[in-house]
Amino acid sequence: LLVPSPASLADADFEAAQRYPFTGYCAHPPNAQRKLLPGPVLEEELIGLSLTLAGVQVIFRHGARDLSKDHHCFEPRNEAFTRCKVATLVSYSFAVQREEGTPLMKTVVDAYPSLHEVDGAPGCGEGVLLNESIPQTHAFAETFRKAYFPRLPKTPTLADTHMYSTDKERTMGTLFMLQNFLFQPGGSHEGGSSDLVVDSQQRKFRAPVFTRPLSSDPWDLHQYCPRVKGDLHARYYNDHEVVRRNFPEFAAAWQAAAGTKFQPAFKDCLLVAKCSDQEGLKLPSGLQPDSALFEEALKISLKLFQQKYTDDVEGIRLLAVPVLLELESFLKRQASGSGPLLALWATHDTTLIVLLVALGVWDGQWPPYMDSLVIEVYRRHGQTDGVGAFFRILHRGVPLRLPWCDGVDGGASAAVQPVGLCPVERFLPEYLEQFRDRDMLKAACAATNPFLRAKQAAEAATVAQVQAAAAATVAAVLAAAAAGG
Repeated sequence: LLVPSPASLADADFEAAQRYPFTGYCAHPPNAQRKLLPGPVLEEELIGLSLTLAGVQVIFRHGARDLSKDHHCFEPRNEAFTRCKVATLVSYSFAVQREEGTPLMKTVVDAYPSLHEVDGAPGCGEGVLLNESIPQTHAFAETFRKAYFPRLPKTPTLADTHMYSTDKERTMGTLFMLQNFLFQPGGSHEGGSSDLVVDSQQRKFRAPVFTRPLSSDPWDLHQYCPRVKGDLHARYYNDHEVVRRNFPEFAAAWQAAAGTKFQPAFKDCLLVAKCSDQEGLKLPSGLQPDSALFEEALKISLKLFQQKYTDDVEGIRLLAVPVLLELESFLKRQASGSGPLLALWATHDTTLIVLLVALGVWDGQWPPYMDSLVIEVYRRHGQTDGVGAFFRILHRGVPLRLPWCDGVDGGASAAVQPVGLCPVERFLPEYLEQFRDRDMLKAACAATNPFLRAKQAAEAATVAQVQAAAAATVAAVLAAAAAGG
């Protein structure tokens, strides 16, 4: 049984990530998106395996945003985000009258920072998509459509697509733009348009987007699991003492330059300012993107986050189980031809990290804007029951080598197989199989250490069996003695 340990996750790959922290984070379009979505296995490679692409799932992070939390990163504060024209329209349909009301455009005032006087000035809210998210999403959609649509059994439509998003504006907004650029005629952005033709019926189709309450959504890391202590969302990692204890010289240098005590979550201020060319957030003179202190801050922040997400790998796996089971369900339906050709899952950077850690394949680098996991499903020619189907997971354009899977045949021929192909029935790692039972998952989430408790329970059961066998032997000896007497 191959179970990735925290050490195996955090050695050479993590050190490489620390040397170049948050590489490619800004994901400026269109080159970043074109580089990270190379497409499915080449057809000539699949011919010898009698496989064809049957379906695709995309788990993706949202596009560029402003600060996800009203961080007090610098003193004085200098934040004024206004370039966020991806507006939210609030509209409802009246089921009885079968009509819709006039849409209301949500306008946020007094957004940043909270310590300023209230003056009613309009701006952007917390974690709201910035303008660059539009060409980012367009480039993502165009690259994905050209790479995958011609290879699927038929050209997907909205009716063939399952869409899910966490109930936050930035994920909903990114998903809305993505489906628009994928399917709508002339779906365009500034400086670009789509050549995809969509019939009038599809234009009238009201596509459902599924979500859950944030307080119980595993895609937002909010399912019930007290076993995992603390909030894993990056914006809440505000422990400045851990910085002072481990990096005292840096902590002093930061306070001298910024006037605040550095927290790991402050990486958001640095990255948002850098990616937006400081249009909405000005950096202090000693913390410009080309400064040594800026780079050191990102390295220290990434190192602390790496420790945070690998200190309790067992707990991280529990958080990932509901999402992995949902993905597996769609994967199996696609393999049998009964599911949607395409599934789009809009989520967050921390959710992607949790999935990668749970699968034992996180390289320690932070997911950039529009980062994605692509799950491809391949089935045998003419096979419609899902038997003999395979999947492949790609991250940053590279097929992942899953530690528990040996490939198509599981033998010596693996060297000549497309990298990353794995049987559908082996999607879930063996060390997570037990949590298909939701009662076991709930019990594990409630335990202090479910894996130790399970081991102790197994040992106790073994001891009980031995004691029962010994008692039975003694009883048999006594019975035989009584009969002989």
